[in-house]
Amino acid sequence: MAFKQGEVYKCPDPNCGCEITVTRGANPDCKGTQSPRCCCGKEMIKK
Repeated sequence: MAFKQGEVYKCPDPNCGCEITVTRGANPDCKGTQSPRCCCGKEMIKK
C-alpha cells in the first residue's frame, strides 16, 4: 500500500504503543503492499 500524508500507524502491542505519522506520502504510482513494522517486530496497523 502506498502511504498517504497524515496516516497514522500504531503498534498492536499494548505494552509497546509506538505510533508513526506519515509526513510525506509516497508517489501515486508506488505499488508497495507491505505495512510498516514496529521496532518490536510486530506489523503496525492503520488507525
